[in-house]
Amino acid sequence: MPFIQLESLKVHYEQQSKGEIPIILLHGNFGSWHYWQPFLESLSTGYRAYAPDFRGCGDSQATEDGYDVASLCADIIQFADHLALDKFHLVGHSLGGAVAQQLAGSMPERIITLTLVAPAPASGMKMLQQASSSSSFFSAENIFQFLGHINMKRFAVSASIKKSMPGLQNRKHYLDLAIDDALKMDIKAFNGFLAALTSWSGMGLLKNFNFPVLIVYGDLDNVIPLPALKEMQQTISNCQLHIMQNIGHSPQLEHPRAFNKLLCSFIRGNDIEQSTEQTLHDQDIDLLNKFKRILNKFF
Repeated sequence: MPFIQLESLKVHYEQQSKGEIPIILLHGNFGSWHYWQPFLESLSTGYRAYAPDFRGCGDSQATEDGYDVASLCADIIQFADHLALDKFHLVGHSLGGAVAQQLAGSMPERIITLTLVAPAPASGMKMLQQASSSSSFFSAENIFQFLGHINMKRFAVSASIKKSMPGLQNRKHYLDLAIDDALKMDIKAFNGFLAALTSWSGMGLLKNFNFPVLIVYGDLDNVIPLPALKEMQQTISNCQLHIMQNIGHSPQLEHPRAFNKLLCSFIRGNDIEQSTEQTLHDQDIDLLNKFKRILNKFF
């Protein structure tokens, strides 16, 4: 369980190494490095991948402030500097997608490729303004604390994750990790990230993207609006938008085999195609392979 001491906090991260080309993986709100565990476990030869926990998440230190996108971006730049990563592939999911856009737009010379997985759109998420008001009795924080008092917090988080990430309903291991990560997140991060997503906008950054960009989206995602991502694709000069079928807000956990194949193809410079295999769930692929083996015995 490695840690790096930055200027203002201690950051936990996990890594996998099968080569020299670096990849930095940024998780989303309520998450941790666990969201990249399947990718780390199947990392392709030639690459080194690093998955840090944002402040207040996973096993990283919780601070009193610094949960805005600019501060999170500064944390990741310090993280990369500490590891002497001058240029790297950058991957960001959800909130991590906003941080990745901030970093890539402000320091494009350090980015080899940028992959945005169900990212907070560059145009912002103004729809969160009402939920971010902590003074309201029905604010997200107050509801979350109330559920804790009546011992319903885990049930509510589980139901929310199943709704936003339907592909996890048959993946108990990853579902439990996602629930545990959400419950572990510090309340200061809870409030700070919500405020950050409400106020952040990155449209002005897109003009600096002089590297290949891939946006990955699940067609069942009820968190991120697809039109906002299509607007980003049209604005960025070299950008591909890949929509995964029957997938929600976390393609890397809901269908890791297809996602890993997609990301590896992109960072290696290959064209991305919407293949039949990428529209199937892993369990469907396994059943198909078993059926093929049975047929081969008779034909």
